[in-house]
Amino acid sequence: MNHLQKQILSFLEECNRERCVSKIAEKYDKNLEVVRAELVILANKKLIAIKKSTTGKISRATISPKGKQCFREATAIKGSVQEQINELKQKLSALEASFIRAKENPTGENKQSLLDNANTVQSVAYGLNSFFKVGLDILK
Repeated sequence: MNHLQKQILSFLEECNRERCVSKIAEKYDKNLEVVRAELVILANKKLIAIKKSTTGKISRATISPKGKQCFREATAIKGSVQEQINELKQKLSALEASFIRAKENPTGENKQSLLDNANTVQSVAYGLNSFFKVGLDILK
């Protein structure tokens, strides 16, 4: 899913009602035909429902239940990644503090604390790998 498709899906989820194509195009400063092309792609994936005018052009769009589910899953994964990043920041701060303590007072206890914190940071960093893989799969 490209960036504009994600924006459209987000906008339709946020509005939670039918929106005309011109409003979507205006919101993202895009040409009507570009927006219609992206809407066709989203409709083919069953993420939105579209209505056509008497001339056969797409005139309105609403998010489908499948689109809502896809949007929620993407948002939930983003939240999980943010939680992991925040945890990594905390662990890095603890690692920095233990490094300073070990540098100022190189006792066995301070050195062990530094090693323990380094191992913890490494474990958290490895855990992010799975989130990045999921994120990349969503972006495809």
